[in-house]
Amino acid sequence: MKRHNLLLLGLLMAACSTENSQTSDVPAAPGWGDDYVARRVSGVYLLSTDYHYQYVCNYLPEAFVKNLFKLGNDVELEKHSRLNSCELRWGSNAIGFYLESEKPFESVYQSEYYFNKRFEPQANPIADQGTKPRPTIYGPAPQGTATGPISSTAASPAQDSARGFDPSGPIEGITEPKPALVAPARNTATGRAVTGVGDKAIWEPGKKALHVLYNNHVFSVVARMSGDTTRLKQGSIGLARRVIDMISDDRDPRD
Repeated sequence: MKRHNLLLLGLLMAACSTENSQTSDVPAAPGWGDDYVARRVSGVYLLSTDYHYQYVCNYLPEAFVKNLFKLGNDVELEKHSRLNSCELRWGSNAIGFYLESEKPFESVYQSEYYFNKRFEPQANPIADQGTKPRPTIYGPAPQGTATGPISSTAASPAQDSARGFDPSGPIEGITEPKPALVAPARNTATGRAVTGVGDKAIWEPGKKALHVLYNNHVFSVVARMSGDTTRLKQGSIGLARRVIDMISDDRDPRD
């Protein structure tokens, strides 16, 4: 009889424990929570941009694309997603967004080299010969970085920002970054350089494609449809700018 009572007591305690775990506001024990929620709360999303590459079709909202390319509300679009790419198709037409890698490049130097290799080959002649100068932490003109003799001359009022002066010209000892981190795009045999989009961009009218370098990302926007080439170019530029905004957004792209 005593053994029977102990068994019954154990069952009642287990039932109460289950009920409390379902109704309690206390978070679940480690290992039982939602992994996506855990990452959002802990801020792991902010440590990497890889997750942006997992939801590429979110970069092509139908209403936005219709308005951008003047498609009209009667056009029915179908989304077709593949690894690192997404297309909106109707009939034989398509507007697509294509990432050139499975995740962001490790550095801007790698992404620029890849961009040049694919879309601006004349920009990589030195690098292809293995003589491209590697960037250093000191820059091309290391004056003022304690790499040489330190001047004993007292700083002038224009050099001493702590004195409240706002110099209008360059300050002695402070050098501008040269060359620029990313060289501007130049026209190629098949493409035309586009300014104001990412770090550099090239429009290929024959392919109706806009290729963009932005930080450590390389992607293309392609408009395979009939219409004026200038209009397709402007639509591709608008879509590329939206992609750049979303790539640089720290929020969860599924929201």
